[in-house]
Amino acid sequence: WFQIHTELKRKGVTIQLLWEEYVATHGTAAYQYSRFCDLYRQWRQQQKRSMRQQHFAGDKLFIDYCGPTIGVVDGATGEIR
Repeated sequence: WFQIHTELKRKGVTIQLLWEEYVATHGTAAYQYSRFCDLYRQWRQQQKRSMRQQHFAGDKLFIDYCGPTIGVVDGATGEIR
């Protein structure tokens, strides 16, 4: 499950994609998608990792996005980053 967890951190990778690869590898012996997700979720809940971060309101913006990156336009200069 650690390998699944690590792969999920990569851009564009979803648990469904990993499950499809798992089914292709294990064939008829593979878990169904719901069971696969349940087992991963159980494993993840057993992990006792945490990272405390102190945040100040309005100081930072955090976005969790799984997909290709998009350009951000600087309003002052018009530069696309």
